[in-house]
Amino acid sequence: MTLPPQLAPWSEWLALVPLEMAEALGQMLLRVQPLVGRMTGVAASPDTIPVGAGSIARRGPYRRLLLSEWAVLDAAPDEFIRRAAANELLFSAPEPQVQRRARLCVALFDAGPEQLGEPRLVQMALMILLARRAGDAGADFQWGVLQAPPTLHAKSRKLRAWLDARTLTRVDAAHLNRWNETLGSLGEMDEVWQIGASGCGALARTGARVNIEVSLLEAGLKVSITQRRATRELLLELPASDVGARLLRHPFDPPPQGKSRVDDMLSLKQAPVFGLSGTWLAAAREKGGVVLHHVQACAAAQPGKPRRRHATPLGLVLVGTMQAHVEQGDDFLRFDRFPGRGFGSPRMVKCPPPEQFQMPPKAGGWLPTFFLIDHSPTGAGARVFMLDGAGQLACWTVYGQKHKHISEPRFHQVAGEVVGAIEYERTLLYASSEANRTTMHAMGAKEKEPTEIADFPMQVKRVLFGAPAPARQRASWLYAFQRSDQHWLLVDDNFKVTIPLMIGDGGMVMGVARIALSACSAPALLVLSADRRTVDLRSASGNQVVLQSEQPIAQLVLDPTGKRLCWLADSRELSVRALHGSEVLLHVASVPQRGVA
Repeated sequence: MTLPPQLAPWSEWLALVPLEMAEALGQMLLRVQPLVGRMTGVAASPDTIPVGAGSIARRGPYRRLLLSEWAVLDAAPDEFIRRAAANELLFSAPEPQVQRRARLCVALFDAGPEQLGEPRLVQMALMILLARRAGDAGADFQWGVLQAPPTLHAKSRKLRAWLDARTLTRVDAAHLNRWNETLGSLGEMDEVWQIGASGCGALARTGARVNIEVSLLEAGLKVSITQRRATRELLLELPASDVGARLLRHPFDPPPQGKSRVDDMLSLKQAPVFGLSGTWLAAAREKGGVVLHHVQACAAAQPGKPRRRHATPLGLVLVGTMQAHVEQGDDFLRFDRFPGRGFGSPRMVKCPPPEQFQMPPKAGGWLPTFFLIDHSPTGAGARVFMLDGAGQLACWTVYGQKHKHISEPRFHQVAGEVVGAIEYERTLLYASSEANRTTMHAMGAKEKEPTEIADFPMQVKRVLFGAPAPARQRASWLYAFQRSDQHWLLVDDNFKVTIPLMIGDGGMVMGVARIALSACSAPALLVLSADRRTVDLRSASGNQVVLQSEQPIAQLVLDPTGKRLCWLADSRELSVRALHGSEVLLHVASVPQRGVA
């Protein structure tokens, strides 16, 4: 690996990660290193052991004259006298007096929720800087975690063990007391660094205190180091989000092949997800992660550059140009990049109990995820909804969007036996079905509780939603009820018109829309044929083919507005076009596999 010369001092650590991550981490090292400084010396050594000979000089007492010079005196006395007159005789010189330096540098890290995510990148840089700093001073370096039992680890290059030490527990007085007892055995000249959030208490013995906080007004992190009653501060710019995520989650994995685009090979198991407006599309990659594509308004527009996220989410929402997502940990969920302050910065919450929300297995696909936000001080707050595989609709709510103090996310179960849900124009619609009754609910961004908008005396297996006609109320949505494997029921016009349809040819119903572009046209089911090559709209008056594909279709998605159709073929080609039109608005060619011509 070739690194810039200025990063050479930390090459043994940077060699542990791929080159593009090493360069990003190296830039952080260069920015933070001036704040750390050098390990300073202390008083001269009080040892009574005599200082030994350590060099050769041309002056000194004759008792220190080298034996070789005495041999010259015996063999050539005149030459000895000449050398003495010219100060050419050689003497053994005493070893220079050396000051004693600090023998040990201890770094204790806060691995709690305030330091998860971006602050951990700064902690990683500080671990490397302090380890190198101790080595330059001839001292040992050891590290520990404040929330963990008071054990010091001596191997600074074991980054994996440090990365796995994150926790949802905050530092409390009990943690500090345990570490104070352990640090009491250190020598007088040993130094201790406490690294973490500013809100936790301080250790009884701290040579340096490092506070890492997310800046609310500027992009970056605020890093301050207080040492010997002097404070140094820095606003640190962070690497790109995808590089930072890989540094914290998969730092030792080989780099993605961005130039060859092999890493963009799309997964056939996960259906793409449209944004609320239908102008952005997220597709899952075969080897994990997400790629975002902008859907142009017309075929003549210049296609945009795709955006990549290397982390695999549990669920995601596309809001404008931003991908908000929920990630699953061992026993926690991580919310990130949602609009507003509530879920905008990474928020960590414990996983709810299984009886209220069932977590899917790892790499089990994306759960349907929705987001509503109300900015009013006493309003409904910011809410993230997720629908699990058992039909349980859960919600996490944060209050205080415009206040200095934002509440912790509160979890509650909205409904059970949910058979369909969709978000459209700041409104969440969902249907629950049990005991021969199916109920339709709507919840606006400013409404704290859902409103029942319709009730049907039947139990159904699935409910699909279609876009409403312009300028209509939300109760005027299109609905499609699946009553059995082949029997469907279309509902329109404020639930006054119901149209039964049978899909008996093995086709798969993928959505509900209108048979034509007109807002007054009849409702129809969007059906993928049994051979997965034909897509048509089926209504009471007949069928209309909207798509013929040469390759079998693995995934088919209709956007929430009912205007755009996306399909992913078995060849991994992704295409988007208008439902009632022929112009292709987005086409992503399949990526050839390695070794395939």
